[in-house]
Amino acid sequence: MATNTRTSFYTEISERYGPQAVRLLKSYANSNTKLGNMQSRKEFLLRCRRTGVTPQHIVHSLQCTHELVASRSPYNRKLSTSVSKFQKCLLNIEIQDTFHRVRTLNQELDNLRGQIVHTTDPDTYAHFFLTQEFAYHENLRRKSQQTTQKYNRLMNMSVVANQHQMPTENPSAILNATNKVVPPETRILLSLGPKFALPYNDTTQVPWFHLIADVENTLSAYTESTIRDQTRCQVINKIQNFINRNTPFSDPLSKFCKSAVNITKKFITTNPDVLITEADKGNRTVIMSLAEYDSKLAQLIGDTNTYKQVSSDPTGGYERKNNNIVHRLHALKLIDTRTKYTLTSYNAVCPRIYGQPKAHKPDLPLRPVVPNITSPTYHLCKYIADILQRSFKSQYNAVDSKTFCEYANQLTIPPDHVLVSFDAVSLFTNVTKEVVIHDIISMWDEIRGNTNINLDLFLEIVDFCIGASCFCFRQKFYVQISGTAMGSPLSPILADIVMENLLRRATTAANILPELIRKYVDDLFLVLHKDQVNAVLATFNSQNPRILFTCEVEENGRLPFLDLLVIRQEDGSVKTDWYAKPISSGRILNYFSFHPSDQKLAVVNNFIDRVRRLSTTRSREEQDILIHQHLSKNDYPRTLINRFLHQPPRTDNPEKPATYRSIPYVHGLSSSIKRILHKSNTAIGISHSYRNTVGHLYKNAKDPVSDLNKCNVVYRIDCKDCPSTYIGMTTNKLRNRMYGHQTHVNTLERRLSEGHQYTDPEILQLQEKSALIQHCIEQQHRFNISNPSIVDTTHKKQALQVLEMCHITTTSNTVNHRTDTDNLSCAYAHLLAQIKNQRAERSASSTIQNNRRETADPTP
Repeated sequence: MATNTRTSFYTEISERYGPQAVRLLKSYANSNTKLGNMQSRKEFLLRCRRTGVTPQHIVHSLQCTHELVASRSPYNRKLSTSVSKFQKCLLNIEIQDTFHRVRTLNQELDNLRGQIVHTTDPDTYAHFFLTQEFAYHENLRRKSQQTTQKYNRLMNMSVVANQHQMPTENPSAILNATNKVVPPETRILLSLGPKFALPYNDTTQVPWFHLIADVENTLSAYTESTIRDQTRCQVINKIQNFINRNTPFSDPLSKFCKSAVNITKKFITTNPDVLITEADKGNRTVIMSLAEYDSKLAQLIGDTNTYKQVSSDPTGGYERKNNNIVHRLHALKLIDTRTKYTLTSYNAVCPRIYGQPKAHKPDLPLRPVVPNITSPTYHLCKYIADILQRSFKSQYNAVDSKTFCEYANQLTIPPDHVLVSFDAVSLFTNVTKEVVIHDIISMWDEIRGNTNINLDLFLEIVDFCIGASCFCFRQKFYVQISGTAMGSPLSPILADIVMENLLRRATTAANILPELIRKYVDDLFLVLHKDQVNAVLATFNSQNPRILFTCEVEENGRLPFLDLLVIRQEDGSVKTDWYAKPISSGRILNYFSFHPSDQKLAVVNNFIDRVRRLSTTRSREEQDILIHQHLSKNDYPRTLINRFLHQPPRTDNPEKPATYRSIPYVHGLSSSIKRILHKSNTAIGISHSYRNTVGHLYKNAKDPVSDLNKCNVVYRIDCKDCPSTYIGMTTNKLRNRMYGHQTHVNTLERRLSEGHQYTDPEILQLQEKSALIQHCIEQQHRFNISNPSIVDTTHKKQALQVLEMCHITTTSNTVNHRTDTDNLSCAYAHLLAQIKNQRAERSASSTIQNNRRETADPTP
């Protein structure tokens, strides 16, 4: 709208054509702006009518009815119906009036355009109309953004307004493989899924320190200190207001969650022989015997052809070999210093294996999974995997269901051909080292363009990464001697390369066109002559004696593949339909989960979009029925589903932020903090992490890692001679940090045994090491270094120092230096004092209750 604000332009017009021309031009610019406003308003009102949302200005116009509703009159239902009809009538009238105003403004603009053309010369009015066209579109874009935000707020309010019911049990989402009687509240809670977010019972349970640490981590990316300080103060104000309210959620849903959690915890405590875990497929929760789980997993890793038990933990040896390779790469200038630090391993812990029950098969066999994130080769495997991923180009891969759907809908199947799927049996454990090396050599021409490492060294690294697969189970250590490890970041790309080369050989031998075969990991989709299926299967199984395939042929022209049902039509064309396997629970994020409203709305949008895109055989009405069935199973209200079903398809693809940060989600607080952070810096995306979910109730079937082997922790060491304590943090293993403290104490003891006094300079200089050794010298006390306790932990190294400072500030009897908290903004002082007082009050109340309980029921 540059023309509207250029005074010199109108001055020039006045001088050349007179004040009448200026009035015409200004009237045109004003009407042009109004037209953009009306167009955006029209789209907003139409969108509200399509989705059944009532704008707030209409709702507020009927405030006179609120008193009648509050009186609980017997005519409330009649009143509600009348109000709803009247609101719809008002909305329709506003839409009609908006259309009328748009027509009137267009007529005004046409009239003004004619007068301007007759009043000014062609160059002047052409320039003016061009600038007004730009101004119109810019105003329309800005107004459309505002109305879209307004509409999204209305939808979020609609979600919140519907949260007044209880979640229902999804029987297909839970499998009880024991003879235990599971309480109904526990069944409902477990059927909601491990990602179901639970509310915090009171403010003392909220992870305040992690919230503060994550906020500081986000603020560290801000370049201007003024904006950083202003944003921090706004966030602190929100947190303090939330704490001051100090009213736990008293709605029925929160009460149910609290009760169900307590009942579930009691069930788990009274049944220590029961394991609650996730199934391998179908998104189901399995309750099984812990002894049965241990027996099956022990039997699985007892396969001496795949695994080998070793006498001691091999992690240290693998870590040294990993670091030697990294140092060689750096010495040869094949990697830079930053990459060297990333690939070097310091705090490796032997991975813990666990099994996922295959709930769709009899006798619940287990699928082994080894999370390699703590292994010494994890980052080196990621580095090599990235090189291979950039070098690998597949002619068979179906990237996802959408890509495969587009491919399938273009096929034409001859009458004598059938749809077939092959499934590789235990692919990862049958991808041998020899085959991998052979296939890497065969594609070295593609790989060498993405790395400076020569072939011999590259093969040496791959050989080491495959061979360094180890894990721990029930305090026993094993190495994998065959195949690649499930859980290693290198395994998927190696399996993909091996499968790709196997397919090329098999399709050549079986004389199959590449266009008639598609692959997704270990699943193959083929179009074959009906008389050649067995011969082709035999050809595929003959390529590698360890990689064998099972076969499934279409039935009645239908074949499931991925989450699609491929359907052959009578004319040979192919259509697809969204497909859920019979073993699928149909569980998605439940409507009653304490997630942000916009995330629930995104779940509905994405599911509807997926069904619409993948279902090319169903009519619109049939798709709507399917969508209703699955979303209703997850407690989404029918009215909300209907609103989204009548929305137009989404076409906008907003640009994603360059970086993302996460903050813990606290219902009623985190969304406000997210808006504050996003408003201060739109280049940083804010996501939520969930620290209180149903999944945290599951019993961890993996071997625990001892506290001394954990890293990135905030720890506490108590003084043996007084109530004082020392708070510290370490990014290394806690064991190594304790070695450091013990070394300082040993030095002190040695110098004392040599005849030095506590006041001697040789002793006093040790005070500079840490506040712990300073307390030992000043008070002549000793700490219980052999028995530290972990008070907090995080996977974010950058948040560790803030966590330590928060714990030091809120602990009364610490010996830490005042300088240990200097890097924490003083703006947090009052907030941390509030948290400290609340925790002290809760601790005192708990102590009083325990004393009363012991007095009432003394132990004999």
